[in-house]
Amino acid sequence: MRHRGYGRWFSALGVACVALAGCGGGGGNGDGGGGGAAARLTQSHSTVLALTSDNAFVWSVNPDNDSVTLLEVANDRNHKVAEVPVGDEPRCVAITPDDKKLYVTNAVSGTVSVIDARSYNVTKTIPVGTEPTGCALTFDGAKLYVANLGSGSVSVIDTRSDTLAKTIPNAGDKPRAIAVAEVGGQTKVYVTQFLAQLVDDARTIDQKEGRDDGREGRVTVIDGATDTVAKTIKLAAKATGFQSDGSTLGKVVFDANNAATKVNTQAFPNQLETIVVRGNRAYLPNTASSPDGPVKFNVNVQSFVSVIDIVADQEVVDETFNMNRGVQLEALGKKLFPTNPSALAFKRSGTFEGFVLSRATDRLVRLVLDGNNKPTINAPLAAGDPGNVVRIEVGVDTGAARNSSPEGVVINAADTRAYVMNLVSRDVSVIDISGSDPSKYKEIARIASAALPTDAFALRVQRGKELFNTSIGPEGTNDNARKPAGRMSDFGWGSCYGCHPRGLTDGVTWMFGDGPRQTISMESTVAHPQLPVMHVNVNANFAPLLPAFHQRALNWSSVRDEIQDFELNIRNVSGGQGLIALKDPFGDRAAVDPCVFNLRFTLNAACTDATREAETAITTGRDADLDAIAAYIAFGIRAPVTPNKATDPDVVAGRALFGAANCQGCHGGANWTASTLDFAPPPAAAEITAGQLTRFLCKAGTFDAALANELKGGGVAGQANTDGANGVLGINIPSLLSVFAGAPYFHNGAARTLDEALANVPHRSLGTAGVDTLTHAADRAKLAKFVASIDAGTPIFPEKTMNEAKPLCLP
Repeated sequence: MRHRGYGRWFSALGVACVALAGCGGGGGNGDGGGGGAAARLTQSHSTVLALTSDNAFVWSVNPDNDSVTLLEVANDRNHKVAEVPVGDEPRCVAITPDDKKLYVTNAVSGTVSVIDARSYNVTKTIPVGTEPTGCALTFDGAKLYVANLGSGSVSVIDTRSDTLAKTIPNAGDKPRAIAVAEVGGQTKVYVTQFLAQLVDDARTIDQKEGRDDGREGRVTVIDGATDTVAKTIKLAAKATGFQSDGSTLGKVVFDANNAATKVNTQAFPNQLETIVVRGNRAYLPNTASSPDGPVKFNVNVQSFVSVIDIVADQEVVDETFNMNRGVQLEALGKKLFPTNPSALAFKRSGTFEGFVLSRATDRLVRLVLDGNNKPTINAPLAAGDPGNVVRIEVGVDTGAARNSSPEGVVINAADTRAYVMNLVSRDVSVIDISGSDPSKYKEIARIASAALPTDAFALRVQRGKELFNTSIGPEGTNDNARKPAGRMSDFGWGSCYGCHPRGLTDGVTWMFGDGPRQTISMESTVAHPQLPVMHVNVNANFAPLLPAFHQRALNWSSVRDEIQDFELNIRNVSGGQGLIALKDPFGDRAAVDPCVFNLRFTLNAACTDATREAETAITTGRDADLDAIAAYIAFGIRAPVTPNKATDPDVVAGRALFGAANCQGCHGGANWTASTLDFAPPPAAAEITAGQLTRFLCKAGTFDAALANELKGGGVAGQANTDGANGVLGINIPSLLSVFAGAPYFHNGAARTLDEALANVPHRSLGTAGVDTLTHAADRAKLAKFVASIDAGTPIFPEKTMNEAKPLCLP
């Protein structure tokens, strides 16, 4: 008989309560506990999964299905009990110590759903800030803290009345994950700021943007007694243990015959997706960035575990470490970098043992302490040392999904099972972590959590999302692309997600071959059409066809026209074999004939006529998986929701000022940019100058060749690190869609805020033929407020083509 309440159902099955499993004391979020009035959590942090205090049931969010699912896991029953609709895009769950209520943050809705965990009914919906993401309860369950990613605040919910008790403003930039700790009787709330911020030192912006030590990770500390911000902890750049071939900003040109031109790199903690407290330490796995060029797969991103002393509230520098270091020394068939760490869970008994979830490689990576009590994954220390990295494969090779993109992990109180939520495959993996031999840890079951797409269009977009998030992908033929790795990167080093989390921006200014280039959010690549229009002007793989599809020219210097041209990023930046496999005697001809895959707008005189023809041919349609990535970028990336209201009088006034200054001359149309491709690739030779589609470039006063970081990244044949960056011919017009979430601004990150972007007089005067109509700071503030209010729901201004906008862009 199926009882509505899982507690009654569990009892009806005659399963005895086992003390080790947590019957009494602690609870919720898989933290042990019981159901009495005095029940308390023993730890609490943001998670996409929550275990009941008896460890019999798991709740899991389904972001793509707008629901949460209850799974029975007692005695490895491992089946789905119920699925409960909630708000749009649920991102975090927290269950009270008595197991009676479940809280779910809904990112798009801007709400928290309250669920009666016994009847499965949503009993209340609480409005909070914009894009609520992370959440965590106090140990007594009396308060729920919610990190509002979009509005920079933390909401405090009184769980007794289920009302908003307080909003803590200025909680940092993009508050993402939360952990609650009790230190000496004091409650502390730790909130990660998702993206790294510029270091506050005497250097100018151009002396910091693009440098390995120019930014730092930050964690906000909230006093749980007063619910006020008490401190900001800074996580500085660290040595990576890797070397780059030269240095762009150091002006070191690589010479293979000169060891001195190999440069030791640093990286700064970035993409702080999670924080977990164990003992007197907080641990923060993160994707760290090393942006100084040349940007190549073995130096651009790292997988750090930052460590904070929660007594002193400061980083423990000698315990923070790079999980990538030493992995390069592993043998073929085992070597696989732990890329894009998204979550962490610890066993609670015995010695220190935890598991970092590598999102991009579908692995749990075991974390232990070394002989000096410092965390390690036991990677090799020198050539010939096999190391002892324990990786547990999760959620792979089931159904249509090759890679699962796991997002969260929890461990039961007995330390025998770990549960992993898989975003793309929409299921939960059950991992056996029992016994004393870690080499025997393995996935033993997968439980479907929510329905997968079924129609052809949705399946293609889903496949694109899968490939966008993975650093593995289909198996290749090169050593670095064979299992356990794949075609998407060198031994699983990098993924599209690594620079574009959820398709957006990592906030980093990278020193690319064109110069300093701030990562562009991909939600503005095309003007997102709605059904049934989305099935029009696409190929058989649902990839956009040009020029019928409304797509902007690509990159800040307009050096690519098709999304599929980023095959070059897979091959060069990520070091992968690539997705396009040409069927000829050479196998993958890119390895032997660079002409074939020179997908930019340059011609090599040494190439034959046949290869020159291939060089300029379109890439759309050459590989179904590559087309799927284009389909995901076109249809599957959501624009962030703005916290600024369209009805705000300043926003209304700012919209009028936008129109009066003719800002729409460059930023009009469905995609909020005049940079819209109007030809079928390839472009005419006359359209190309120095590898750039010059017709799509605009001289807006945002390029200054005298700045310290306006240099081209090394690594391009015949190009020295001292070469000036592209920009003299102009910069491709960016989109303003959800631009509030994309700071800093301009191609080189020179403007930290929209106010600073509007302080540039040539930029703000383009639409009025150089006449400055925005001389008053108050007007600029209103205009900035309107621009910050632009999201997918904002009415657009009439579209102008580049031919119409071009006169505005001339000096």
